[in-house]
Amino acid sequence: VAMLEVHGSYVDAKRLTDEEFAQELRVKIKEEVDEVIAAKNRTELIEECADVFEVIQAFGSLYGFTLEDVAAAQAKKRGERGSFDARMFVTHAYHKVGSFGEAYCLKDPEKYPEIID
Repeated sequence: VAMLEVHGSYVDAKRLTDEEFAQELRVKIKEEVDEVIAAKNRTELIEECADVFEVIQAFGSLYGFTLEDVAAAQAKKRGERGSFDARMFVTHAYHKVGSFGEAYCLKDPEKYPEIID
């Protein structure tokens, strides 16, 4: 543990292992997303999104991926599943047996518990 001066304050800090850092980043991104949700105006929203972006960059540094890798994954998912551009919100989904949608929902039953026969 080391005493560090940060912006005029003093803090005790320790260097984390990769495993500890990964865990703390997971905690931090939840905190930052909650702050995005709580943002009251455009300026706050931009600031909080910047904080989420910072955590994503830290994940990239830890796991060896770039923002370009994230953008490529986003483009792939967009092509496969669509985007938010049309502002459509799915209220119900009806999947054929054996379809991608059925398989997607069945692999995460806690998130998608509604099974209609």
